[in-house]
Amino acid sequence: MSELPLLTILMATYNGGKYLIAQLESILAQTYQNWELVIRDDNSTDTTQKIITEYLSKDKRLRQLKFGDLHGTACRNFSQLFDWACQENKQYILFADQDDIWLPDKIELSLKEIKEDEKVYGFTTPLAKYSSFEFIDEEDNPIDRILKLPAELTLRVLLNENYAWGCTMILNRAAVDLIKHIPPESVNHDYYIALVVSAFGRISLINKDLVLYRQHQNNVSGNVENMGFSSRFDRYFRNTSVMIKPLTQNYALVKSFYEHYSDKLSPENKRLISGFLSSYQSGFFNLLKTLFKFGIFKIGLGKNLVYIYTLFLYRKKVIDAIYKSSKK
Repeated sequence: MSELPLLTILMATYNGGKYLIAQLESILAQTYQNWELVIRDDNSTDTTQKIITEYLSKDKRLRQLKFGDLHGTACRNFSQLFDWACQENKQYILFADQDDIWLPDKIELSLKEIKEDEKVYGFTTPLAKYSSFEFIDEEDNPIDRILKLPAELTLRVLLNENYAWGCTMILNRAAVDLIKHIPPESVNHDYYIALVVSAFGRISLINKDLVLYRQHQNNVSGNVENMGFSSRFDRYFRNTSVMIKPLTQNYALVKSFYEHYSDKLSPENKRLISGFLSSYQSGFFNLLKTLFKFGIFKIGLGKNLVYIYTLFLYRKKVIDAIYKSSKK
């Protein structure tokens, strides 16, 4: 019987004391037990460090990492954790947020699914899996909101929006070797990972809820309150200026990815991304033509209509913001 692989869970923490114990307990209660949890705290000022210290003494599979000098955002924290894991040649990597709850079979099923993909596509193929999840509120109550997730993520889908939440992902060693480093300016580590793996390997869905994804006022990303009709209506038709920041971040991340990997991309993917970036700069109608030419769309007719509307309003302001940031 072959030895069970050691899975490495990377957790970035910052002032997460309110929910951290529930998350740690859910990891300890996993059906698959051959894992290590590596925590990097970003100078918390609440009870987070006290909780970490307590759990370090409870279980030797937990360790606290003092690595790198980047601080200030969740992406920088995860970037440093990822650098360490790559340097240490970790075989399989998962990411844990500090405020979620993992369902008992998350690790077991994630490993099973990615190993099945490795049998089909080979161990040298960069692979990632991501799962569906259930929203919960601050008191662990379920929130009646379901997101439609694609069975597989392609660049055409990802150029507009990411559907792979980091807390649901598992990567194999080939994916880690390919990525090597997550640029800290990427804003979202999971989005960058999804772009890279989709371009050179395969990233696909585990169609089962494996995480209880907590919603509260301090969520870094993925807040369910922003996904409802009334919230979207407010952003798109009343307070439209709030869309400039996410559009700018999206463009900057895709641009960063392209700059890092353009020499390795297939001719088809190179045309796709360069066409998207250049037409974004040249004008709305050129961009619209590119979206239809390559099939670069979000999931759902309504979301696409609203997306095109926001591009019509703010495309130039996004490019201006990118230009200004490049001059700093």
